[in-house]
Amino acid sequence: MKSRLKKQRISSLGLISFTDVIFLLIIFLLISSNFVTHAGIKVDLPGAATHQNEFTKNISITYTKDDKLFVGEQQVDWNNLAEVLSARLIEDPQQVVVIRADQEIALKKIVKIIDLAKLSGTERFFIATQIQKQENEY
Repeated sequence: MKSRLKKQRISSLGLISFTDVIFLLIIFLLISSNFVTHAGIKVDLPGAATHQNEFTKNISITYTKDDKLFVGEQQVDWNNLAEVLSARLIEDPQQVVVIRADQEIALKKIVKIIDLAKLSGTERFFIATQIQKQENEY
């Protein structure tokens, strides 16, 4: 007695189509993500209940916890900060100066940055913050 075994065809999703779907999902997530990059300077911004929008035309002044001062990604010292800002503002006087200072920085240093920015001809400036995580952190 011969028994015939029927060859069953195993249906499966092809591995190629599965990887295509995963690849397309990764591309979709990367494209739909909001990438806001700042200079590669680590600053722990202070928290605030409100948050300002990013401006397309801006000059970023960053002051780090270890007393380093940057305009954009260029490190500057206190003596030539106003000069560097003036040179950047000549290109486009409508630029907004965004001050990114570490939350550990003394207020007098931030006031000094604001004074030097005003002396260089800045009309508009903002202090960058991050959205506050806890309500009663003040």
